[in-house]
Amino acid sequence: MTELENKALYYATRLHEGVIYGGGMVMLDQVKGTTKLVKEHSTLKGEEKDIVVCASLLHKCFETKRIAEGVAPLTAEQIEQIAGSKVLSVIQELMTEPEDENKTKTEQWKEKAEWAKTLSPQAQEILLAEKIMNFQTSRDKPNPKKPLSWHQEYFQTRMIMVDALKDVNPELYKIAVQTKEEGLRKIIAMQQTLSNGGRAS
Repeated sequence: MTELENKALYYATRLHEGVIYGGGMVMLDQVKGTTKLVKEHSTLKGEEKDIVVCASLLHKCFETKRIAEGVAPLTAEQIEQIAGSKVLSVIQELMTEPEDENKTKTEQWKEKAEWAKTLSPQAQEILLAEKIMNFQTSRDKPNPKKPLSWHQEYFQTRMIMVDALKDVNPELYKIAVQTKEEGLRKIIAMQQTLSNGGRAS
């Protein structure tokens, strides 16, 4: 682990420790898992890989709702001081993700997919790895209070972005597809068990 990566990990831990969102996603685990996927499967080399690894550790450092209580999100100046201008540039790309609550989920994710295709390879790899972590959480800790249709929509809408980035990193894309399919199978089995009064079919 490089000195820069160690520094980024320190700040990521300070920012996200104890934060749980989305019905069970542990923020620090999501960030560390995203970084692990990028580190193991990135197609980038040398300095470019160092940049994407550090950016993945800090890629949620600006989101207020993902930051631990009593800790402030990092400013652009702080990010640059911690990790340098190239890491800051990747994070600033991710900060421009479109949000439009007036659109349907499918419309929202189609817009996000078009946005994602305009980003640098570093930002795109982080997005792919992040979606894998989301899929893993939904697969391993599905919310039994949500109907099957909600879970199916969760996987399918996010796959719109994943499919848009499939050529960026074929290995990460393959993992995302596999994780999505595993998650859907598990959700269907869970729903069948609930409809049978708790008895496995």
